[in-house]
Amino acid sequence: MMRACPTLNSNTRGQLRTLVAKLGVRVIDLKLSHSIRRQGAGYLAAVAVLLAASVGAAQPADELARARAAYNKALSLEVAGDWSGALARLEDVAKVKLTPQVRFHMARCKEQLGRLTEALGDYRLAEDDAEQAHLAELEQITAARVAIEKRVPKLVVELGPGLAGSTVELDGVELGGSRLGQEIPVDPGARQLLLRLPDGREFSQPAVAITAEVTRVTLTVPAGLPKPASTGPRTKAVVAVDVAPSHHPTWVWVALGAGTLGAVTAGAAYYVRSSAQTKLDDGCRGSVCPERLHATQDRGQLASTVLPIALGVGAAGLGAAAVGWFLPSRPKATESHAQGISQTRFNVIAAPGYSGVHVSASF
Repeated sequence: MMRACPTLNSNTRGQLRTLVAKLGVRVIDLKLSHSIRRQGAGYLAAVAVLLAASVGAAQPADELARARAAYNKALSLEVAGDWSGALARLEDVAKVKLTPQVRFHMARCKEQLGRLTEALGDYRLAEDDAEQAHLAELEQITAARVAIEKRVPKLVVELGPGLAGSTVELDGVELGGSRLGQEIPVDPGARQLLLRLPDGREFSQPAVAITAEVTRVTLTVPAGLPKPASTGPRTKAVVAVDVAPSHHPTWVWVALGAGTLGAVTAGAAYYVRSSAQTKLDDGCRGSVCPERLHATQDRGQLASTVLPIALGVGAAGLGAAAVGWFLPSRPKATESHAQGISQTRFNVIAAPGYSGVHVSASF
């Protein structure tokens, strides 16, 4: 039986409309009369949902308003020539909303600060976004991008003779092999190059002053660079480890094997017997079993016969092996070797460029 939902009288509906109208402000003086509270938890839940939606919508609006104010402040700083301050404000704006206009002004600030390669990248991104959005600023952004492309200097790094396989770092960043010999956009000023040879040696090229439109640098090995470590005869460090042969009598190993086999057989027999017993209990009436269970009954009887025998063999074998294992051992390896008992020697070898284990044995 379903309970009818309580209806709201005219006074209650008027109070509800008044309360909903107040949701547009930040602070709501929520005063429910005794009659409204009696309408149940459903009414309160609806009010809570509306209140949460109002607060959630107001929060992004406030954030966007602050970002808009920061953007206007950044434009004022640009006009005043404070490019660092303007860039800091624009980066804060970009965390809220990154538009082509914001990216364009970030590129302008970086260009004025001498960070030409970063500015060029931002101009290109702003141009692409503005083109997709059909913005009026597209022509201005394109003109700025074309102008800075002519200003960004290029650096060409080449390897001298005999340096195949070497790697090069530019200002701490490794250049891929495909970039060697190609024009690399760089910021004006001193650039640091490091050459690392295949044998591990490395040296820093004197700072390269980037002033011309294209600067070419050919790296060569300086005359005073120390030679790599000597590659003379290798000395081997040898550690000999004597592994004494086992002195347990043969019958101990035989007993251990027989005991293990007996234990495994006993476990298998116990499983077969238990499985057969379960099937017989389910399908037989007393001592009378259907013909389809005769084979199961035979397997169960066989397992019952094997189980105690296997248990006995396993217990006897493992017990004998345990006794023989802890009996006093036979003479030491040096004496047993004279008696013809086998010995094994491991030589662990470590040397520059070589490591290994040499095994020698006598029988």
